[in-house]
Amino acid sequence: MHVSQIASQPRPAAVGAARSVGAAELVLLVLTLIVFTEGLLPRLVASEQSTDGSPILRALWLPLYALIAVGLIWRVREIARVCVRLPFLMGLLVLTALSFLWSIDPGLTQRRSVALLMTSAAGLYLGTRYDWKTLLRALGAVWLMVGLASFVTALVVPEFGRAQDVHAGAWQGLYFEKNQLGGHMALAVLITAFLGLMDRRFRGIWLSGFALSALLVLMSTSKTALLAMGLGLAVLGIGALMKRGVRTSLAVLWVSGVTTALLGMILWLSPALVFEALGRDASLTGRTDIWAVLVDYIKERPLLGYGYGAFWAEGSGPGAWVRETLQRDAPPAHNGWLDVALALGAVGLVLLVLDFSMTLIRAVLAAFQTWLGVFVLAFCAQFILFSLSESVSLQQNSILWVIYVALAAKLTSRPQGLFATKPAWPDLSVWSQRSAGLAATRQT
Repeated sequence: MHVSQIASQPRPAAVGAARSVGAAELVLLVLTLIVFTEGLLPRLVASEQSTDGSPILRALWLPLYALIAVGLIWRVREIARVCVRLPFLMGLLVLTALSFLWSIDPGLTQRRSVALLMTSAAGLYLGTRYDWKTLLRALGAVWLMVGLASFVTALVVPEFGRAQDVHAGAWQGLYFEKNQLGGHMALAVLITAFLGLMDRRFRGIWLSGFALSALLVLMSTSKTALLAMGLGLAVLGIGALMKRGVRTSLAVLWVSGVTTALLGMILWLSPALVFEALGRDASLTGRTDIWAVLVDYIKERPLLGYGYGAFWAEGSGPGAWVRETLQRDAPPAHNGWLDVALALGAVGLVLLVLDFSMTLIRAVLAAFQTWLGVFVLAFCAQFILFSLSESVSLQQNSILWVIYVALAAKLTSRPQGLFATKPAWPDLSVWSQRSAGLAATRQT
């Protein structure tokens, strides 16, 4: 069966609606996504330790949630069809909504789960309302604005845009700390690089955004962001090479496999060497100390966890005990998978793994026919890397989770609004038929 036939096509009416996007709606879309980047506003109205606990910040999210609810009602049929094709994600969201029943802080879990549901709803709306081109252009515009604002802030107001205590001098732009800026800009590098390759109309703008984003990654001095930037570009580069033909594809796959195996062997046999080359200590700046303690707490509630968002709540028993054990003000787990296990137990973790695996498989299938699949694979690679060192999975009011849900939703149907229709990989069946015909000609 042809790969493009695996995914069902959206209805013509839905495609037409996705294409008829006015200027006012595009402006509203970009502004909404900027709010989800959580740049500037949290620093103005809340502290780094209590962004979710700020009454002002919570009130500012309410109009946005209302707007998302209107979008849900408007696109209810399209969103319902997509939800059926995302069973593991839907199960994960239902589990999150019900987790207040066993949460150690039911009120907090209810509030944060509503925020997560609205964040996920925003991703579903984006995935059903806009075609690929419109969505990616909007994301590119968002990161261009955020990057420019962070660049100007770090230059003009260094006491605000650069770290002043720990990691003094590292650029943090509109964010609380350098890793936030670096992580966002690593994603911006991927998006602007892809748009620079595919979107010829605005190529100059996207390449300028690519240069700016890459500079901000370097100025943030975040090692994880630097790795994420390189990883995303590497996946795009591999996709470009494999587009050159079957022989090149096989050679690239072989080299990639050997390189991955060698890196894995070096990391296993001499991890200190790898960490030293990256400028990091073997504890990943204390992260492994936190993980070791958290594993014991996960074992106490292995099945359903402590309730969504409740473990690290201010004044919560477990969170306070972890801080006391480590003798420091421990942040969240710095690992998206561990945080999900703490919040929703093994059930939630398995649902997240299954949903991510389904998205990854759909991206691989799409990559055989379009560049869009290659882009999603690059995003998934960055998502995995970020989730191993930061708490990014299943996060409320997070642009990364919005994008993940939007891409997962769009992969449930055949890609529309392509930048380029030429397949990212050659059709192997056609190539094999030509080879067989050539062999038969030689025999005769």
